Amino acid sequence: MHLIHAAFRPLVPDAVLPPHPSELFLSAARPDERVEHVVTHPHARPHPVIGVFLLADSLDEAESRAEAFLRRVLTTEPSLTAWELVSATVPLMTPLYERLLSSPGLAGQNRPRPIPST
Repeated sequence: MHLIHAAFRPLVPDAVLPPHPSELFLSAARPDERVEHVVTHPHARPHPVIGVFLLADSLDEAESRAEAFLRRVLTTEPSLTAWELVSATVPLMTPLYERLLSSPGLAGQNRPRPIPST
């Protein structure tokens, strides 16, 4: 399973996402699109983000199929026609892990531990 983050921007000023966009996208998914779950981050900056979890054999395939799915829903769902897709990519996790490893704190699950022989 792959997670694809899709950023959206409004085509018109002050456009508002419809209530429960995750449910809207998930209900529009067809079986051949292999979408398993959808989450919404409406307050993400600079644009709202929809997270699409789908089954695919590779990252490239997951990104391509997620983009096609999202574009289809944006053009067929009347409450979403005021929005356009900016990007649909696998989120980078490196910044998160770098932040966790560099934060001050006690040694533990996300921090280096003392060398046992010392």
